[in-house]
Amino acid sequence: MDRSLNRKSPRRPKMRYNTFCALEAINRQWPIENGKIIQLLLGISLSPRRAGFAVTCHLSEGVDLELIRDAQKFAIEVKTTEGSHITLADKDITGLHAKSTNDGYIPAVAALPLGYSPDWAWIVCDAGRLTVGTYSCRRLALDSLPELETTVEEHFEKTVSELREKVLRPPKGGPLTFLNDLLIAENTAAPDEVLQPVSVG
Repeated sequence: MDRSLNRKSPRRPKMRYNTFCALEAINRQWPIENGKIIQLLLGISLSPRRAGFAVTCHLSEGVDLELIRDAQKFAIEVKTTEGSHITLADKDITGLHAKSTNDGYIPAVAALPLGYSPDWAWIVCDAGRLTVGTYSCRRLALDSLPELETTVEEHFEKTVSELREKVLRPPKGGPLTFLNDLLIAENTAAPDEVLQPVSVG
């Protein structure tokens, strides 16, 4: 894939305050699991039912998310930050490099600042030039993958709105079990067999 096509960037969309409030509530309810919850919400938001990607989510080993849609293949490390910087460890870079070299995936980082600001949004960037270290979100944005970034913005908000109440009060087990089972269902089931949208008042 020609990566330059992904860098013809429109203006970055911003997420709504309602989405921020939902994520704040989830973080308060599940502070230990919060990072993995956001990882799973991101994976679900890109699933076949929503954005058309086949999604594999790794909660312990390997890159966080693997996405495949037609000829597009992305390996993504998902990071959240309370400030304006994220840190990439050796295992992050090694995993991304392996998926790129061995399997032809575009290595990427998806970073979400958890503090609300007027330009609060996901940053999804090509990680091909990144090494082990700490990076500002502004630096990551220089290698933005705008097509994927816009897709994330569009579907992540809808997914958070749909699933907020069920993440706060899972129907069975904990939030990670619920979300992981849902992602598996959305990857394998027909559209009318997966969870239907939840109205949030």
